[in-house]
Amino acid sequence: MSSAMDSTGSAWQDGLPYVLWRTQQAVHGRLQGALDGLGVTVTQLGLAVHIDELGLMSASDLSRRFHITPQSATTALAQLERAGWVRRLPHPVHKRVILHELTEAGLAGVADGRARIAAIDGALAEILGGGGKDEIIGQLRKVLVALEGEDPAYEAMWPVVRSSS
Repeated sequence: MSSAMDSTGSAWQDGLPYVLWRTQQAVHGRLQGALDGLGVTVTQLGLAVHIDELGLMSASDLSRRFHITPQSATTALAQLERAGWVRRLPHPVHKRVILHELTEAGLAGVADGRARIAAIDGALAEILGGGGKDEIIGQLRKVLVALEGEDPAYEAMWPVVRSSS
């Protein structure tokens, strides 16, 4: 027979790992619901946003930056390509490296996706009340840095040197 309490006397459901996991599941579900009709997942939108912010990127660049496996990045990018959001380009120097850039449809999709995510962000801020959002972000970043360390500055594995013509 198992006990409802853990070794500290707390119920499993009251522990921080469980509450964080449940919260992540709830927020992810709300985010995915907000993206209905856009034709992309939260991960796919995240990759497209990174391409929008950082420029041409390879699947390996994205997997390192987004903390997902290279296979997941490749699969998500293939779906974005099928959706018409990204196109593949050979690296100008390292021809075997494939870079991804947003298409016009991708740029429009990213703008729409950002607006939808901003609405969820606003709803969460309202739930947390004045200053609560900034406080919880700060606390969660503290946990993240303690567990994984600081995010290094981004450097593409295969930088694209643009000519100054």
